[in-house]
Amino acid sequence: MRETRSTFEFNEPMERLWSAITVYEVLIHWLADEVRGRPKEGAEFSWTWKLGLEGDFTTKGIYKKIVPGKELIMEWKDHPAGDIFLQLLFDSVSENQSKLTIVNGGYPSSDAFNVWLDGAKEAWDDQVKKLVTFLAGNPDFTKFIKKT
Repeated sequence: MRETRSTFEFNEPMERLWSAITVYEVLIHWLADEVRGRPKEGAEFSWTWKLGLEGDFTTKGIYKKIVPGKELIMEWKDHPAGDIFLQLLFDSVSENQSKLTIVNGGYPSSDAFNVWLDGAKEAWDDQVKKLVTFLAGNPDFTKFIKKT
């Protein structure tokens, strides 16, 4: 099995980065057009992108592991390459700096899946750029979070 791995540095406290990635009301502002499912081990999630003339694209999976502020592992159940996983590793560098390592793996070793592997790395690199822009433009994103 193969994987992609990228590490990104943020000028953000780790707690803020964790919230931006795990709160579904925030995810719709930088990741996908529609997000369903709150992070809870064993719970299902889905992300939908509205692609205009191409229609909507929805992907679904389950939360496999959650260690608040440290690690989040999700597994897709509908990926053409099989049971692909996404592991997010969070690291606090200082009070206002953090690191995020994104591991997207489970891809079969066959060269036939290179397009999926390369596309995954490119897509996550692009999503991180959107996340950086979102964080810079929203110093207080708690306004997006529903009060329970």
